[in-house]
Amino acid sequence: MTNNKDNYSIHASKLEKEILKRTSFMNNAKWFKLFSEIENENIKIHSAYIKFLLTDRKYKFHFGGFDETGFGDVSELGPFKFKEIEWLLIPDKYETERWNRNEKLTSEIIDQPLDTLEKIINLLGQFEYDRTEDGLKIYGYK
Repeated sequence: MTNNKDNYSIHASKLEKEILKRTSFMNNAKWFKLFSEIENENIKIHSAYIKFLLTDRKYKFHFGGFDETGFGDVSELGPFKFKEIEWLLIPDKYETERWNRNEKLTSEIIDQPLDTLEKIINLLGQFEYDRTEDGLKIYGYK
């Protein structure tokens, strides 16, 4: 039976090998600066997705609970380091379902503050990102 330290060592080794295959656009300081500015400016992001280097799927992501190196155990994702982030996607719109007992009502569509986010990104420095009809995607690696 392996212990957590062995599992972490295996994960860290796989991560380092994958990082060497990619072009890196972010580091701890840049991710921290970006997340801190979003928090400091009180920008409300209702919906976001994150993709990690060592997985093939994207996960729902909520801002908050980070420090200089990554996120703590504050969500269903558990703790992770900034260097594990392949990309972060903030969709253009956010849909909230509305219900009246068992009847589904028309969903409310909320615009997300992508223009404000893009301004912040451009003020903070060199970030690799795309703005499409799907939203704003910020790359850690390509």
